[in-house]
Order: sequence, then structure tokens, then C-alpha cells
Amino acid sequence: MSINKKRRSTGRVTLADVAQLAGVGSMTVSRALRTPEQVSDKLREKIEEAVNQLGYLPNQAASSLASASSFTIAMVVPSMAEYGCAEMFAGLQKILQPAGYQIMLAESGHRIEREEKLLETLLSYNLAAAILLSVEHSSNVRNWLDNASIPVLEIGALTDSPIDMNIGIDNAQAMFQLTQTLTAKGYRNIGILCANQEQWIFQQHLQGWHKAMLRAHISPHRVINSAEPANFSTGARQLPEFLLAWPELDALVCVSDELACGVLYECQRRHIRVPTDLAVVGFGNSDISTVCQPPLTTISIPHKEIGIRAAQALLARINEQEWEEVTIAASLCKRDSC
Repeated sequence: MSINKKRRSTGRVTLADVAQLAGVGSMTVSRALRTPEQVSDKLREKIEEAVNQLGYLPNQAASSLASASSFTIAMVVPSMAEYGCAEMFAGLQKILQPAGYQIMLAESGHRIEREEKLLETLLSYNLAAAILLSVEHSSNVRNWLDNASIPVLEIGALTDSPIDMNIGIDNAQAMFQLTQTLTAKGYRNIGILCANQEQWIFQQHLQGWHKAMLRAHISPHRVINSAEPANFSTGARQLPEFLLAWPELDALVCVSDELACGVLYECQRRHIRVPTDLAVVGFGNSDISTVCQPPLTTISIPHKEIGIRAAQALLARINEQEWEEVTIAASLCKRDSC
């Protein structure tokens, strides 16, 4: 009872506390927890009783640092709220968890300096691998990961200069396919609405957009890149800006379904007929894209499949087996908005 009171005032229950309560040495407790078959049944039961009474939890960080191998994988994401992030995480978990690996998840909040701080801490662990849901990093991070001697997986989108492993979709190709759908239907006064997103994603989207527009001999000058979040209200607010600058607009590409649905709501308010007066397309194939009116033409990204394929490749790499670097194909969902 006195030990419990002490722990409440001083912090975490230690291995030494368990050893003291069980009346054995710390090494014996450690052996009982790591390799219970090497300890007698009577002694093991005594130690388990002390563990349960004190509520002892092994220090996994110390255990990992002391071990030659690790089953901890660090994953840094811009935000778990970002569309598709949770699905990719579920795909990773589906493969890695049964193999005995646990993912230590952290959010950078779309800030490179925050990612650097997080990885500085996480890399002090004896990690099995690192997963990054971004391809834009500080020079320090790239240097640390280059020298970490662990697999590093950049997931979600392809990049021309990966640190190590890279599995995801080609954002530029997906945007090219989406924009080309509009040009093939005869639209000529096409705009693109971007919003607050990582700079490298913005550049990939613009690359695909420019390629499709120039191939159709159309000027790609109708671009608005808002600093506001890519949500419904931003889409609704930006449509009037487009129409004021380019009243001839007959089609609008949005870099997220939420932006596109905000545009649709504003069209309804202004009695603009979609797609007769203005075609609208999105990107992502979120749930809202199927239930808005009219249903939204968009690009579908198989986020869970990306997670599964990436986890399979990472697991093979950790086990020093052959792994395949794959590009996951995004697909066009043709609906009534264009």
C-alpha cells in the first residue's frame, strides 16, 4: 500500500519496484517478463502478482534501445484529419500488425520544422522503419534518414527524389487525366481552384493541369490558389472571384471534392446550372462526391490499397526480401457534374 502511494507522488512504476514487492532481484523480474519459460512457475506467479498489484508497464523505449531488433515503426503525417490518411493507416495496420509491428503515429501539422522536431525524437528509438506521408522535408531530416540505416517509406504520392522507398499515386498524371476529360468534352474556358495544401502537391497538380491544357492548345492562365483551407466554404467563396476575373468560365477543376461541393452550393445559390452553364470536377472521390447534387465527377484514390501495398513492400524490405516499387493507379469517376 505504501509503495502505491509513493508511485502516485513520484511517477512511473519501475522494474525495481516490482522486484522489491516480489522479493527478488531486478534481473529475475526482467527474465520473467522477457523469457518466462526460464523462471519457475512459483516465482513467475509471484512476479505476475506484483506486476498486477502495482500496474507495472514495461518501458518499451528502453527495451527497444537495448534490443538488437525492433518492432516499432514511426509514422509522421501532416494531419490524421486529412482525407485518405486514416484509410492509408488502416491499410498499413492490416499488414504490419499481424506481423508483430506497432506504428508510433505523430502529426506534423503541415509544418516542416515540426516534422523535424518529431523525427529528432523518434529516431532516438531503435526503429524498424520510418513512414512519412509527405515528400517535402528539411535538409536535416533528409540527412538523418539517409544515415539512419533503416527503411524509409514515403507514402501517398510519387516523387522524383525519394529518400528511400516511395509508393503512391502519380498526382500529376491523375490531374492530367481529370483535366483532359474536360478538354475532350469540348470545354475551352477552364479554370483550376487550389487551396491551402503542401507546396509539392500544389506543384504536382499544376504540372498535370498545364500538360493537359497545353496539349489541347488552351491557355492555362485561369488559376486561383487560395491560402484558405480546402473546404466547402472556401469553394463557395472563391467561385465569385473566378466569375469576376473570368466571366467566360465554362468548367472548373477543384483540387479537392470539398472545394468542388462548395462551388456546387454557390452555383445553386446563384442559379448557375451545372453542368449546362458550368462544369465542375473534384479530386479524391470522398463520400460527399456521390451524394451532392449533381453527383461529382472526380478522381478516385485507393488510399487503403496504397497502405496495404506499401506495408507489403516495407515488410519485405525489413525481412531483406525482394520488394516491388509500384505506382498505384488513380481512376476517373464520371458523374453528372460535367
